[in-house]
Amino acid sequence: VEIVKSSASSAYGRQSIGGSRSIRTQFTPMRKLGATTRDALLRTAADKWQVDAKACTTESGMVMHKSSGRKISYGELAQEATKAALNEDVQLKSKKDFKIIGKATIRPDLANKVNGKADYGMDARPEGLLYATVERCPTLQGKLTSFDKTAALAVPGVTDVLEITRNVYGKRNTGIAVVAKNQYAALQGRKKLNSKWDNAAFTKVDTEKLFSDMESLSLEKGMEHVEKGDFETVYNSAEDKLDAVYKLPYLSHTCMEPMNATVHIRPDNTAEVWASSQSPQVHRTIAQDLGIPLEQAEEKIKVHMPFMGGGFGRRSMNDSFEECYQISKALRKPIKLVWTREDDTSQGPFRQGTVHRFAATFNNQGKPTGMQTKMVSQAITTQGRESRGRIPFEVMESINTHYGFENMSFRYSEYKSQIPIHWWRSVFAATNGPAYEAFIDEVAVKSGQDSLAFRKDYLKEEPRFVKVLERLEKESDWNKPLGSNEGKGLAIVESFGTIVAQALFLKKENGRVTIPKVVAVVDCGIYINPDQVKAQTEGNIIFGLTAALKDPITFKNGAAEQANFDTYRMLRLNEAPRSIEVHLIDNDEAPGGVGEPGLPPIGAALFNAV
Repeated sequence: VEIVKSSASSAYGRQSIGGSRSIRTQFTPMRKLGATTRDALLRTAADKWQVDAKACTTESGMVMHKSSGRKISYGELAQEATKAALNEDVQLKSKKDFKIIGKATIRPDLANKVNGKADYGMDARPEGLLYATVERCPTLQGKLTSFDKTAALAVPGVTDVLEITRNVYGKRNTGIAVVAKNQYAALQGRKKLNSKWDNAAFTKVDTEKLFSDMESLSLEKGMEHVEKGDFETVYNSAEDKLDAVYKLPYLSHTCMEPMNATVHIRPDNTAEVWASSQSPQVHRTIAQDLGIPLEQAEEKIKVHMPFMGGGFGRRSMNDSFEECYQISKALRKPIKLVWTREDDTSQGPFRQGTVHRFAATFNNQGKPTGMQTKMVSQAITTQGRESRGRIPFEVMESINTHYGFENMSFRYSEYKSQIPIHWWRSVFAATNGPAYEAFIDEVAVKSGQDSLAFRKDYLKEEPRFVKVLERLEKESDWNKPLGSNEGKGLAIVESFGTIVAQALFLKKENGRVTIPKVVAVVDCGIYINPDQVKAQTEGNIIFGLTAALKDPITFKNGAAEQANFDTYRMLRLNEAPRSIEVHLIDNDEAPGGVGEPGLPPIGAALFNAV
């Protein structure tokens, strides 16, 4: 069997990906597809042999007649089976009969990713290719007033210089594209542009003011998300309270493969695109702009889907394609546009910065009686428009309302800013999870309980949470006494239909703090490939530790202060946990996502260990 990557096409339905939704949305449809196809093959073979289909079975790519021992391969039956009427009520296997689902299998793409044979967006090299880079306003917005086109064109290898635009949540940002025979020449030409910008109105954005404004907003009542009991009355009369404010920074996506696109708009108005994209179905956009009838779009527009060197939500925005398309359309030549690392780090869009104001109340015995969180941030889906008094659907992800406090209040206030934000791995769970679970630990400590025991007690009405915590307690040897200069912390977060608990252990040795071990327990319902669940969780842990331990994106005079890996650092191998264990809960629950849920708990587990 040879697996061939498809191109982008409406024939395959929705091909965009994000929100850890692949298995969540496709598990049952794909099972039905497989079972229906098997049924058609089986009936085709039965007709061929003139036997009852119930007397036949399938195994290892073959249809077999039990009593006679006759067998025939799927390949031999395939063409005839396409003529068979499909059975829409085919019976699906029960979990106990699964032979592949739930078993570790080798991914056929891995070898080529290791040996360099896999094609990524950066690898597209059609004949006659030219290279482009784009100079953009150093602040997040601004109007271009002048640039030196002549100086850029004087650089050997530079062929064209032109203005283009980029849509960022309804705002049209201008850029200057420098096109050349190679990437180096394009970058050298860009240095000669001497661009001038009218951006005075956008130079007032800075990190200190951003978070000061959000913290002030957190003092307001905010919009109601969940209310239980009467927290406000309890808080006003309580003698024993706990208050805290958590702030989580803006971050960059920093995919290891830079943002890029390759586009060829030909003189005959046909098009070919190599889209390293999470949203590759761009046919309609191109067709409408070129005047191609929509019914002819896929015939005249070919969209390749190479592998992505990291997406993390960033590649669901097709701004690099948009810029490259404009250049190729103007020149009618194949163009490869590559963002520099500095472009990607400083231009955004970014992960949101957030402020979380927490409060808890306690009775005379020191037991918590109520909890409130007020979260303040921008929202992704209301950039450029008003929320109209509604909480945007994405912003309260992973704020765990299952804890059994008698009085609970969860509220949100929206902050408006010029800073563009976008889906970032685990989205708002990446900020809500760490802040919320860190405060839960503060409440546990103040009430005099062990962190894990506290969570089991206050989540006792949620058996899936309790099972995950009990498994973590066992696998991490949680109750083993710590040695000198050691610490431990844990967190449990539900996101994208999956519950993940993690325990992180710290040790101070030779003057530095290390992470000897992280233990994770994942309840994602029925899982397809356990190795994939473990790999995603391990990647999430590294991603989340980078977010917690390394550099934030900060703004001064309207621009991001970080540019490359010297100022926006990644977690290095010698800083990573020495051991990461991932344990899976086996049950019959519907599949949850795994591409993101392993990230939110790790930050809180680290905070709580400190």
